[in-house]
Amino acid sequence: MHYLKKNTKLSILAILVLVLCITISISTLAKTEVYFSLLDNPQREIIKNINRAQASINIAMYIFTDREIALPLMKAQERGVKVRLYLDKDQVDYKYSQSRFLVQKGIKTRISTNNYIMHHKFAIIDNRILLTGSYNWTFSANNRNDENLMVIDDPEIIEIFQNQFINLWTNKFSLERTRHLYKIAKVEFLPASLSSAKPEVQTININTASQEEPTSNLQISDPLAWKIIASPFTSFPRTRESIKDLQAFTQLPELTTLDWKEWIQEGITITTQ
Repeated sequence: MHYLKKNTKLSILAILVLVLCITISISTLAKTEVYFSLLDNPQREIIKNINRAQASINIAMYIFTDREIALPLMKAQERGVKVRLYLDKDQVDYKYSQSRFLVQKGIKTRISTNNYIMHHKFAIIDNRILLTGSYNWTFSANNRNDENLMVIDDPEIIEIFQNQFINLWTNKFSLERTRHLYKIAKVEFLPASLSSAKPEVQTININTASQEEPTSNLQISDPLAWKIIASPFTSFPRTRESIKDLQAFTQLPELTTLDWKEWIQEGITITTQ
């Protein structure tokens, strides 16, 4: 009996040590890089990460005047990356703001309801990389001010920021200010999610869809579409039974609850049958 109790204690201890090692290993995988303006060129790091984006870029920015960052965002949008831009109210008609330029390039943009200051400065890329710090996306931030930028790949931190962005985007945007921005930009349409028109229902079977279907219907990039088509939960040759559970599809790290909400608003249904 004493021998069994001793072995049991040793087993419990071994399990605890194993769990601790796994926890430490996971935490050490997460990495934070820090860049300082006037020393490290944070602008270069922002542009580099934008250029690497394959699925989505969600941005909450107090001041955005830097055309050198706006241009890569435009190119990301052109290659199918979903770009969402959430701005402070003063960016609607501020002379040097990139808001109107980006709206004209088709980038979904919303304006904060905050009557004081929407002071966030962060961007989430592919639900994998977080850019945040004191750094506004301005020429002065990179060339005149003392600022900091952190590049973080910790999934837990990213989830917190992503949830905050979703809350801002869905619950704290001003329809009136957003419409005014589009009017100033001389853009005749608004993002579908702000339209009161009832969307046409579309059904996409991800077991039988070609790569072109999710790209065009879900408005996603080619790399993400290919990942869906060639993901581990599909088999080759692909058949109607390839994906047994839609739950597997929802676990793709690049997809967020915001993507699903927008597809529902746009009348898109995703099935496996």
